Amino acid sequence: MIPASDSYDARLVERRRPFDRMESRIVRLHLEKPSAETDQVVDALRYVVSFARLTTVKNASERDVDVHGVLGLHAQQVSDLLAPRLDGATSLWEAVRVLPDLVERTLRVRKSVLDHLPVDREALESEVTTRLLAVVSGGGGGAGYAYPGCYEELERNGLVPNLMVGTSIGGLMSMFRARRKRFDPVPMVQAGRSLSWSNVFRVLESESRYGLPATLRLYLRTAIGNLFRHSDGRPVRISEMEIPLYIMATGITVDALKHDLHWYEHLLDSDVKRTLRGSISGVAKTAALLREFLARPDALVEMAIGRAPGTEQFDVLDAAGFSAAIPGVIHYDVLRDDAHMKRVLDELYASYGITRLGEGGMVANVPARVAWETITSGKFGRRNSFVLALDCFAPNPRMIAWVPFTQMVRSANVDANRAFADLYLPLSRTLSPLNLVPPIRDFLQAMRWGKEEMKPHMPYITTMMRPIPVLHEPVVGTL
Repeated sequence: MIPASDSYDARLVERRRPFDRMESRIVRLHLEKPSAETDQVVDALRYVVSFARLTTVKNASERDVDVHGVLGLHAQQVSDLLAPRLDGATSLWEAVRVLPDLVERTLRVRKSVLDHLPVDREALESEVTTRLLAVVSGGGGGAGYAYPGCYEELERNGLVPNLMVGTSIGGLMSMFRARRKRFDPVPMVQAGRSLSWSNVFRVLESESRYGLPATLRLYLRTAIGNLFRHSDGRPVRISEMEIPLYIMATGITVDALKHDLHWYEHLLDSDVKRTLRGSISGVAKTAALLREFLARPDALVEMAIGRAPGTEQFDVLDAAGFSAAIPGVIHYDVLRDDAHMKRVLDELYASYGITRLGEGGMVANVPARVAWETITSGKFGRRNSFVLALDCFAPNPRMIAWVPFTQMVRSANVDANRAFADLYLPLSRTLSPLNLVPPIRDFLQAMRWGKEEMKPHMPYITTMMRPIPVLHEPVVGTL
């Protein structure tokens, strides 16, 4: 798979992710046996870990100051002292025993950084004590209608995402969430009431220009276009979301295509004609086709629309449409008279050497890495992230017929992305992936399921997102 950006830095992953996991372990151990008496100790441990994780700090002059090398030895010492005491621990007692030493080291090194580097105290403490929330929503067809319930539970707990990243149905749901900082599910529900299979999908011959031909044609603009237009009629660009939004798509090169375009266009004709919405035999054909694409990752380009250079002014509906365009199943294209989007797409195709755009799940069905990389790169100022990865298409015994398909996607790219999630949440109660345009009753039920599945995880999420008190003096405590 060819990345569409060069932001991936193995050095940062190696340095930061172990400390992310340490902080997570500290919080989880604390939540297993919560006690007001131990809060101060937990805060001190979190500060020590977060300080050791520092790699770059943006100072008051908006200049990035590299502290990676200066803190290298200190970070290794913290890891050597703390990691063995957290691995396999049932309480924080072992960690507390080394806390005075960790605090002393941290205070001493912090003073040295402030004395010798162009970093001001306020900027450093902001970087150490606060996190940015990235919410990742994976692909999975109709199963993704559970996501708005997850977003609603975050909203109820006062958590507003700093970044939304989505694939396919996850991109579509993320698009609704990112419209406004304050989450209001009403427009989404109202849109759901008006949707029907006939105004979302059509089976007809049409031109293919930027998307890969398929049996079903997706008409997002007809279905929900009115919700993503400005008052003057201009379409909303992905850069105009109130919450930054990236939508994953796959750039398909000529080398990835093993059949002529006519073959893809008519792959599922017989299945769709029998049942309109397809069949299990159609699922099998789709799985076989996706297996062909996944066998050539070198011929696929990971495209984070909104982040990849040249995609910032993408029409947000077009981004969601291409992300949901499953090869052989769903065709999305820009065939309308739109000089802006045609220019964007032509330049994009030329820059990345692709011939078609399609389903984002072929490169990143749960794109946690893109979320983590983006925040760690400093694009939003601070670099500490909490990545919540929601997966509606995880292998699920409730949907046994889909397990081979979901396992294929998991091994292709989900497992690798999970390593970048601070919380990976596979949703166990969802609608069928084939239920692409559900009745409003099913949609509301799916939202309730998503909300219920999020609730048990909220203490962990809210604790991890809570700012860490600044470390002033050594903390002595017992558990």
